[in-house]
Amino acid sequence: MTPRKELFIKTKAVLSELSVLELVDLQRKQFSMPKENYPTYFTAALIEIKSITWQTMVEQKQEGKATVDVTFYCKDGWMDQHDGTSDPEHGLIEVDIIDSIVEQLQGLRGDSFKQLDLSNEESIDDSFEMMSYKLSFTTTIYRQINARFQSRKISVQPSTL
Repeated sequence: MTPRKELFIKTKAVLSELSVLELVDLQRKQFSMPKENYPTYFTAALIEIKSITWQTMVEQKQEGKATVDVTFYCKDGWMDQHDGTSDPEHGLIEVDIIDSIVEQLQGLRGDSFKQLDLSNEESIDDSFEMMSYKLSFTTTIYRQINARFQSRKISVQPSTL
């Protein structure tokens, strides 16, 4: 399995443990459609491996700094409070969900990546009615690369003078 796949699969697995999330998936701009084409899910976390900056190491390995963005979407959220939110937390239950996402991911590690560390949080001001919030995590990731050279065994014969 590639490091990028492992990072996505492990992130998705731990977020899927949160019962409040109806959809955990790869970010494919699912909520960028016009209002009438919204997916039927109202609470979702979409995962995007934003960038990996690689450096070559010894022994055919590379080390990289990776950024993982998790965008949280919620229909009945901050932008919808004026229209009779249904949660008893004054329309702010999303804050608890955001904190739960961070708790699930902070420190997550795998075979090919070190622990995830929260590096940024921001509200996304899209022009549609879906509340969205982006959490960015950074990690160090490793992969094996193809060898440039092949090892060969050589033998040295003593010269006779």
